[in-house]
Amino acid sequence: MSSLDVKRIVLPVTSTVAEIDRRCALCAFAGALLVGCGSGDDSTAMDAGTEASNEGGDADDETVTCAPPGINVGAETDFPTGTWKLVSNSKAENDVIVSQDANGFFAFTAICTHAGCIVNPPATNGSILCPCHGSRFDGNGNVTNGPAQKPLQHFAIVICSGSVYVDPSTAVSETTRTPPQ
Repeated sequence: MSSLDVKRIVLPVTSTVAEIDRRCALCAFAGALLVGCGSGDDSTAMDAGTEASNEGGDADDETVTCAPPGINVGAETDFPTGTWKLVSNSKAENDVIVSQDANGFFAFTAICTHAGCIVNPPATNGSILCPCHGSRFDGNGNVTNGPAQKPLQHFAIVICSGSVYVDPSTAVSETTRTPPQ
């Protein structure tokens, strides 16, 4: 085996296919049979892809079917129906409030629309206070008391293998909900 342990590398399908296509195209051009492409070496890309998927079991399936955009904010069970949770991230602009109501999960920014301050964690009824200038928001991010004039922006949520992912790059309507799995 080469110094690179290809059995432990999971490549995107496009990379593996491109490498196989290039190798087979050269073999075909040289007059070799397609069946003979890449034979004779245990560490070819075709063998590595096959072995990785066999050894990885369901891991390859999860990689393909469970690659949501955004930030993992926790398990579904971390957000019981009727609760709100402020989730802080390494980048303050990605701080979000995550909740679940009878229709599903939703998330919105934790950045006040008045002056850009991070709001306080929500109260048990979902009401939110901005500590900078006193703006208040309800449990869906709507302004209940200024000086803020705009509601808190809602973001897309994806549930994947029991984890909740919030995508701050994808704004959604304040009525959007993602059902639990």
